[in-house]
Amino acid sequence: MLTGFFMAWGMFCAIPCPHKVWDEDKRRWMLIMYPALGLMLGVLWFALYGVLLALEMPVVLTAAVMTVYPFLISGCIHLDGFMDVNDAVLSRRDLAERQRILKDSHVGSFAVIRTVMLFLFFFAAMLVITGRNSLLDGAFLGALMAASRAVAGWDTMKKAPLATSQYTALEERGGAACWLIWLWPLLAVGLAVLLQVLRVHSGAVLVYPYLFAAPVLAAAAACLAGWLARRQLGGMSGDIAGYQMVTGELAGVIALALCGYYWPM
Repeated sequence: MLTGFFMAWGMFCAIPCPHKVWDEDKRRWMLIMYPALGLMLGVLWFALYGVLLALEMPVVLTAAVMTVYPFLISGCIHLDGFMDVNDAVLSRRDLAERQRILKDSHVGSFAVIRTVMLFLFFFAAMLVITGRNSLLDGAFLGALMAASRAVAGWDTMKKAPLATSQYTALEERGGAACWLIWLWPLLAVGLAVLLQVLRVHSGAVLVYPYLFAAPVLAAAAACLAGWLARRQLGGMSGDIAGYQMVTGELAGVIALALCGYYWPM
């Protein structure tokens, strides 16, 4: 498991990995530990939010930093998949041409348009969240990052791959070990709940159960995005996994923004 975690770190994170290792036979474990990496990055996202609040940074600047963090921390590798899938699916060509566009390194207009829309909605949601000036809003950031990665990793292991996918060589697309991938979003939710339980206000312990909507909707959006993309492209790939993850994170932060808006803390 530890080897898989460091493999995921080295491939999907821009922070230099302290222990560079690669074992092709443990590629499946890399996917199982993928949401564990998301939990780690989510905790750092939460910590960054705490630092920005402590420094009393302007709300708009705080929202901007919180918006770009998940893309920069992953080296934009998932954003690349998001753009590739949008270019391919929105081309509305035949299946063979859509698959060719998916692997094309050139950036098309559909990718640019969808990416602008992505950042517009992501920033708007973050502006709502940071405008409330509450650390409790950030408690579920790790959970939604872990949840979207769990869905993407699960689909990569379980769904039929495209012929051009680097995951076609996975020896096993079943097995009990695959279920460990769901441990990490559950752990992330548990940590978020613990953080809220430790938060005391007016002598009473407050827990905001509606914030569970963030990781739940992140997972649901990632699942739906993957299903739609696979239907259009004929199988699973790393690009589709990135598309799922980015879509899931967007849904998660929008849910987090709306929960606090309609049910103020």
